[in-house]
Amino acid sequence: MRGPDPDWLVTLAPWVMVLTFVVLAIAETRFGARADPAAGLRRPATNLLLGVLTLLVAALLPVGLVGFAAAVAADAKAPWPLPPMSFLPAVAAALLLRTLAAYWAHRASHRIGWLWRLHRVHHSDTAIDATTGFRHHPLEQLVPFAFALVPIWLFGLPPAAVALAEIVLLVAGLAEHANVRTDGGLWRYAARLFVTPAVHLVHHSSRPVQTDSNFGPFLTLWDRLFGTWRAPDAERVETLGLGPAYDRDADRWGRQLLSPFVREAPPGG
Repeated sequence: MRGPDPDWLVTLAPWVMVLTFVVLAIAETRFGARADPAAGLRRPATNLLLGVLTLLVAALLPVGLVGFAAAVAADAKAPWPLPPMSFLPAVAAALLLRTLAAYWAHRASHRIGWLWRLHRVHHSDTAIDATTGFRHHPLEQLVPFAFALVPIWLFGLPPAAVALAEIVLLVAGLAEHANVRTDGGLWRYAARLFVTPAVHLVHHSSRPVQTDSNFGPFLTLWDRLFGTWRAPDAERVETLGLGPAYDRDADRWGRQLLSPFVREAPPGG
């Protein structure tokens, strides 16, 4: 399989992240869909600070997904290695398997109490925009990371394909939170296959029945297949966040860091 140098892709990833965020932030000022109920700098500053802390924790991991893929490839002992294929089909395979792993990691984070206590930091945001894509408890990233290791090991996913798939998911993770209007016909067609901001907005509803849906990143395939799909055209999202008990501390980054250590049941669980 020929493809770009995975180390080059890893180096490129943070620049793609910054560029994506800048483009989305500009788009939100011109094509915004909702007003921020807590207008000002405190909410986005909290989100971005949590994102920085998350990136710092990621830097402490002994090996990343691409490094793990390289180690598996060097060992050549994947139980079910992919057949020989060119680079783009390998990327497509990596995206399918990575989004499947991410889907189940996300569902687990909503159903298992201690995982939900980490994940609820993300859901406590009272408005949704591109900064929400950075809003995660620093320890939460260990959950999707662990799930992602499984398909990489089982199928021996090529390091370059893993690297490009991670960049795609990084861009998608920011874009699906963007506060932009997605009510046109083209957007509705896109939502049949891809997670648009309207699709993911349903997941951030304060209503548990809506929160427990549309888990998948990038592709709507897994939600449709496993029965957790809710079409955005058929759903009315009235409020965002987790309710008054959490909303009052949503913009306090210190309280959010401590939030996982306060016991609470999963939504709908």
